[in-house]
Amino acid sequence: MVKPDAIAEDVALAARAQAGDQPAFAELSRRYRPALVALAFDRTRNFDDAQDLAQEALVRALEHLAELHDPAAFPAWLRSIAANACASWTRRPALSSLYDCVTADDPDIAAAVIARAEQREIARALQTLPDANRRALLMHTWYDMPYERIAAFLGVPVTTVEGRIFRARQRLRKMLLRRTEVLAHSQGER
Repeated sequence: MVKPDAIAEDVALAARAQAGDQPAFAELSRRYRPALVALAFDRTRNFDDAQDLAQEALVRALEHLAELHDPAAFPAWLRSIAANACASWTRRPALSSLYDCVTADDPDIAAAVIARAEQREIARALQTLPDANRRALLMHTWYDMPYERIAAFLGVPVTTVEGRIFRARQRLRKMLLRRTEVLAHSQGER
């Protein structure tokens, strides 16, 4: 849980970063990188691309920090930069991902195929969630971001983030339970 004054600290860091304090920007980068990666992963479905896009967003933010009019708007401003970086990425020519391919010379092809199938199943389940719920869940669950920082990044109240994560977990739980029941039923028919 983030201390109540953590968002105020983020505002102070943003103001210091605008004044040229590089360690302040580095701290903001550390705090918001998980949200950027989650946002980018939600768009790309590829962790390496998401990491690259998060870095690209941070570089763009540093280059344009003087354009930030209100340090309190830093999280939303950063989210906007990341969204634009993701939009640019989607217009790039598609490259095949190493993770999407399993070759015959893989040392343990069966394990690789099973792992990839599980990843696809999870990705499919996550895709059924409303975008806002999926993003909040990814930020909190995968990247351990506190609700307050997610709220600041998304520009919504903390209670909205709590609700989105709660609804996402409920829906995923139901879907996975149904999937387990289907698998158990099909195993019983053999």
